[in-house]
Amino acid sequence: MSIRNQPPYFNKLQPCLRESSGFTLLEVMIAVSVIAVALVTLIGAQSQSVSLATGARFDTVASLLAQRKVAELNLAEFNWLIGGEGDFDDTFSGFTWKTEVRELTDGDIGITGIGGMLKVIDLTVSLRDDPARTYTLRTMVLQTIEPES
Repeated sequence: MSIRNQPPYFNKLQPCLRESSGFTLLEVMIAVSVIAVALVTLIGAQSQSVSLATGARFDTVASLLAQRKVAELNLAEFNWLIGGEGDFDDTFSGFTWKTEVRELTDGDIGITGIGGMLKVIDLTVSLRDDPARTYTLRTMVLQTIEPES
């Protein structure tokens, strides 16, 4: 057989190139599903991170507001300590507070002669839009005793 009778060399390779010149539908579907699983995982992690950051922000702000309110209550006269509720100033307009004050008796304390001199204050700070988010602080206030002259 002469060289002229043989088909050109590139014609022999063409069928092989055609068979491997693209992706099959199955390969594309597997790649898309792997990408979809990765994206769902990343979006879930991002969502959880935002949720945790929001919770941490609430805990930080609520604890500082509770400390501020307790400081105000400590400045009040002992006999004027009563329960109540309200809102914070415009800077923290989304937060509300509620106090419950109760007087401890000798039976509650276990020490005789101190009844009526100790009060428990439960202060709850919450979000107006999300009542499930609450921060509660409990403190005790002892009545100051004036020395007899």
